[in-house]
Amino acid sequence: MILGYLNRKINVLLLVFIITGCSNINTNNLNIYDDIFVSKEVKCPLINSPKGSEELIAISQKNNNTSYIGFRGIKKNCSLSGDKIKMNLTVNLRSVRKNFQNNDLIKLKISLVSTNNNLEEFDRDDFELGFFLKSGSEIVERESNMSVIIPKNGKVYIGLFQN
Repeated sequence: MILGYLNRKINVLLLVFIITGCSNINTNNLNIYDDIFVSKEVKCPLINSPKGSEELIAISQKNNNTSYIGFRGIKKNCSLSGDKIKMNLTVNLRSVRKNFQNNDLIKLKISLVSTNNNLEEFDRDDFELGFFLKSGSEIVERESNMSVIIPKNGKVYIGLFQN
């Protein structure tokens, strides 16, 4: 009697497995994990620099020498999460100086700011940098990583300032 009862349960379970296996639900289009946890890569918004902050002539800390410093390149990667974009940047700065016989140091700050459509600040990433200039190097480059969150229809600005 117990054996017959177990046999019926096993048959019912096999029938349930067969029916669910024949279901016409396409699981290839149901990727719930990606929809929830994986952000979608999107085209990055343009980055602007306020006038006068895209390059500067900086004075060094130790030897009072001048150097031209400007953005050499910016690599950006953006991903969408909800209605906000996360922008990751690799910012490359270049310093060119005429007097390069001595080691020197220039204190700088790079500001990355996002604004909403009313131009109110939404997010900010300030990177303070001691730009070391090695003796014998006329041109020195330095990369820094930064990131900011941008609201829908927001704008992004980057600027270079001497401390």
